[in-house]
Amino acid sequence: MRKYPSRMGVGASSILLILVVVSLTLFSVLSLLQARADAALTEKTALSVNAFYDADARAQKMLSELDSALALGQDPTNIQGITSAGDQKYEFTIGSYDGHTLNVSVDVANGTAQVVRYRYESAKEWVGESADTVWQGD
Repeated sequence: MRKYPSRMGVGASSILLILVVVSLTLFSVLSLLQARADAALTEKTALSVNAFYDADARAQKMLSELDSALALGQDPTNIQGITSAGDQKYEFTIGSYDGHTLNVSVDVANGTAQVVRYRYESAKEWVGESADTVWQGD
């Protein structure tokens, strides 16, 4: 039998193996970084969701107290946190531990409360960038 010489030497296969190992190492590091970022985002989202549902539960309790006061013919403003916003309109705000507030507005008609606004908003005021930092063109 005749032996044919290999066209690829030992050096070329070593270089190919090194490139494969380096690329697999790079992909594994990138996967690890992405997994850590996803875990941090999941934790932040879980805290935010818990804060919302906590505020929602407290707001529902306040609405229940408001309904009870209306059923008994009492003034809802006697309940701590509820303020009058005009004729048969009441408002209250529930703070959340993640820097948001749940703002609720209620209209009262025929002795029943109708929620007209139920908004979960950031308690911080948004501050935009000044126009000086944005390129305006030539």
